[in-house]
Amino acid sequence: MLTKRIYDELELLSRHIRVLEVVMKKQPVGIIRMSQILGLEEHEVRRSLAVLENNGFIRPTPNGAVIEGNIKDDLLELAEQFGEIENIVKILRKKVLTLVV
Repeated sequence: MLTKRIYDELELLSRHIRVLEVVMKKQPVGIIRMSQILGLEEHEVRRSLAVLENNGFIRPTPNGAVIEGNIKDDLLELAEQFGEIENIVKILRKKVLTLVV
């Protein structure tokens, strides 16, 4: 399927956002606790935390992950990017449907 990689990336992105949400609500929170809360393997949580840290959303502390500063602007930018992606998908969908009709 042409879209399998996109689906896989969206699932991964969804996991990162779920991890971020737990950090926002429970900070500081460690890997084991997040794993229990989310029902994910510890290595999956660890990977998502690394991605979130590399993108400036969180930072590690001795007591667990915490939000890095005020991430409101970063989250608004992320929402904007989702809107742009949504527009691209709509255009592609229309293009594909014109091939069928």
